[in-house]
Amino acid sequence: MKVMIIGCGGIAPAHIEGYLHAGEGATIAFLADQNTDRARALIEKYGLKDAAAIADYHEGLGKVDVVSICTPPGLHREMAVAALESGCHVLLEKPMAPSLAECDEIIAAAQKHGRLLSVVVQSRYITSIRNVIDMVKSGAYGRNLYSRVHSVWYRGESYYYLDWRGRWVVEGGGCTLNHSIHHIDLLLWAKGMPASIRAFMTNLNHHNSQEEDFSSALLQYTDGSVAEITSSLISHGEQQQLTFQMEKAGVCIPFQAHASKARDNGFPEPDEETAAAVRADYESRPKLVLENHDGQVKNFLRAINKSEPLIATAQDGRNCIELITGIYQSAITRQEVIFPIGPDSAYYTSAWRESAPHFFEKSTEVAAFADTTITNFKNKF
Repeated sequence: MKVMIIGCGGIAPAHIEGYLHAGEGATIAFLADQNTDRARALIEKYGLKDAAAIADYHEGLGKVDVVSICTPPGLHREMAVAALESGCHVLLEKPMAPSLAECDEIIAAAQKHGRLLSVVVQSRYITSIRNVIDMVKSGAYGRNLYSRVHSVWYRGESYYYLDWRGRWVVEGGGCTLNHSIHHIDLLLWAKGMPASIRAFMTNLNHHNSQEEDFSSALLQYTDGSVAEITSSLISHGEQQQLTFQMEKAGVCIPFQAHASKARDNGFPEPDEETAAAVRADYESRPKLVLENHDGQVKNFLRAINKSEPLIATAQDGRNCIELITGIYQSAITRQEVIFPIGPDSAYYTSAWRESAPHFFEKSTEVAAFADTTITNFKNKF
């Protein structure tokens, strides 16, 4: 299979390395970027002797089998639909698209042309995360009563100097959309879509951004269970955690296991036997050979070849956007949002971003950073 990667910014190296490490016979044929110097620099860095740098991705369509899209989210719909219509399978960086309407257009194109479409959620391909989620979904420890997502990151003021960041109509949103989407996907993987949501958002310390740098949401499910999502860009140390409190035990990512039993008066004492069993269950589960983007690219290529099922589907990507849209709708309207959000909703398209509240206005811009190194999940879980 021949591959084209569109967009040669900070996330492109993860895709390049994924195809190089996957071992599924894929060859990178094109790196497409309006700044062809960036494309040529990556070709040289990775020794991609069979790859060409092109400014217009359309030149590569019809000449490749697979397209990885690593551009800002506002460009995803146009590029993904064009690639699918040309007969390519598409691996689309998160977030899938800024709106549910655009997500549905992309999915419709994939279905019409019979191509495989996957949205990047590389955290599903981390052994420690996958094994905890599998334990939660197994039901072995009872019903999942309460889940908490603590998706906390640190970004300095200069993060929003990049010209396309910090603008509702270009970037699509702040930390909720572009950072917490990883953890939100894991919550959806473990629990599925909630019935309703209430949310709040603000901008605490990023004065070059119209968007939020903090949000908090409370989710309720049809079975009566609840979940909580906190997103931020002001958290020193980035101490991220997902917690799942089940009837018999509680588990966390990064992995921890706790179990309590009640004394006669209802107060707790440690249930060491159950906690030890939970830890043994975790330790006994298999380890992935390839993790992060490497693991997802390999699964994507193997799914194209029909040798294994696709773990991260287009619907998974859409579900993330629906939940995030619900957070924004509730935070802006200050009302509870009931799912699903359909085409009759004012929040189904991106039109609401035109009148979204501006916490601050953009005053400093650069077209690109010289340092494109980014934070990733490696060694965090």
